Amino acid sequence: MNDVDTNTTEPPLTQSATSAADVPHAAAGVSSTERVIDTAQTVLTALILAFVFRAFMVEAFIIPTGSMASALLGAHVTQLCPVCGWEFDYGPDRAAGGDDDEFVLPRYLMCPNCHARWRPQGAVVKPGDRILVHKWLYALRGLLPPRRWDVIVFRDPANPTQNYIKRLVGLPGERIEIVHGDVFINDRIAPKTPAAQNVLWSVVFDQTHMPYGSEGGAGQPRWVPDEDVGEPGIGWTGLDTRVVRYRGLADRKRGISFNPAGSDVYSQDMYAYNHGPSGMYVGDVRVVGELTFLGGDGPCVLEIVRGRRSFAATLDRAGQVSLTQRRGVGADEESLGVAAFSAPRAGRPVSFEFGHVDYRVYLKVNGREVLATTPEQYRADLVRLRAAPRLPPVRLGITARSVELELRGLRIDRDVHYTYRRDHTQRAYAGSAFVLGDEEYFVLGDNSPHSHDSREWTDYGPHLGSDVTGVNYHVGTVPARQIVGRAAMVYLPGLLPLDSSGRWRIPDLGRVRFIR
Repeated sequence: MNDVDTNTTEPPLTQSATSAADVPHAAAGVSSTERVIDTAQTVLTALILAFVFRAFMVEAFIIPTGSMASALLGAHVTQLCPVCGWEFDYGPDRAAGGDDDEFVLPRYLMCPNCHARWRPQGAVVKPGDRILVHKWLYALRGLLPPRRWDVIVFRDPANPTQNYIKRLVGLPGERIEIVHGDVFINDRIAPKTPAAQNVLWSVVFDQTHMPYGSEGGAGQPRWVPDEDVGEPGIGWTGLDTRVVRYRGLADRKRGISFNPAGSDVYSQDMYAYNHGPSGMYVGDVRVVGELTFLGGDGPCVLEIVRGRRSFAATLDRAGQVSLTQRRGVGADEESLGVAAFSAPRAGRPVSFEFGHVDYRVYLKVNGREVLATTPEQYRADLVRLRAAPRLPPVRLGITARSVELELRGLRIDRDVHYTYRRDHTQRAYAGSAFVLGDEEYFVLGDNSPHSHDSREWTDYGPHLGSDVTGVNYHVGTVPARQIVGRAAMVYLPGLLPLDSSGRWRIPDLGRVRFIR
């Protein structure tokens, strides 16, 4: 199934119409035949310019499949979870033996936020996002070459009449290896650009969409206390509400952990578009929220535990923050840095973001990164990772002592996890690095479990069998000459053709966006 359809039903990107008001009135010496010829020349010129613009500058495409979800959507249905109110998009199944535009609803849906499951009763399928692709950028390869993490459109190696859209991760001459969902280039982790990382985060759980009711245990809190205090109003409260509170001025530390005895699906790469998780544990997560100090002078500590190593970010009322690590259970605490931020006023919230991504741990306060690990302090042990069969689930915790505080907007997100599938993955997996030649690129889909990309390709068309130099096609790569251009923006997202009353609906212009 191709990932991008050329939008043959769209009107030309540039149109020119000549009205009667634009045609000069008949004048002395100007015959009607000459006026017809002038008009024909104007129209022909406009058509030529439109063709040149489309061929060399910008072209419109429609995305039919979900290999780049949720950043870019193919055919999809927008659904509101009846248990927690989270809005998400999922992909309908294509009818067996039917046309490409015939769909059937899946047997069940799974909310990516609260994991409630139910059978869909009916839906209107929206077409995929309509995008614009810059074709001229890569024509100036010496000045504007393809960059890692760009989203590109290229011709399908197996069928040059079809187009794919993927994220570019490997450049000419590089050695690529995907280990436990992370991309390594020449044995070093390949960190994502801030713009790409921002669109690759997916929700794990949002406390502002706390589920209610009893379906599938939906009414149970996802954050639970590490111990039962036994005193009303003391310790952590509000864990089943939008506002989580801590009250404990006694000098004693108490904590909460995320979903410690619940479903381990929260630790996996759950895609609502795919109706469920792939079963792979994701190692990169972040915790975001707003912290308000109400009393006392003790700290609030955020913790991420990944394997045997744990990281803690400490924020206190005086405006001091610190980052520490432990290299194993019972190991001594090591300082990774200390910083300061503007001391919060009483009752004024402080926003925070504490995350682990691409073997880098960082802390942001009020939108500014104040602390982060260096490669000398923390880096991937590639030899050990290759030998490890599977990542353990990441554990998240929050502790406090000698303080009264509130947490609002508490949310956990996960990063993309590039999946290894035993029966499908052909190359670039742990212990089997893939080397690119000159003018060759390696691409991956954001919706990794449902993306047919450089990891899996086995077929290619005769147009790639050899080029003029006699060099055979390197299976799994995108040759530079097959790249159409860089995806620029979603100019018309998921337009609904008709609603239940038979009226045309306005597209969701809030989803018009640049592609990162």
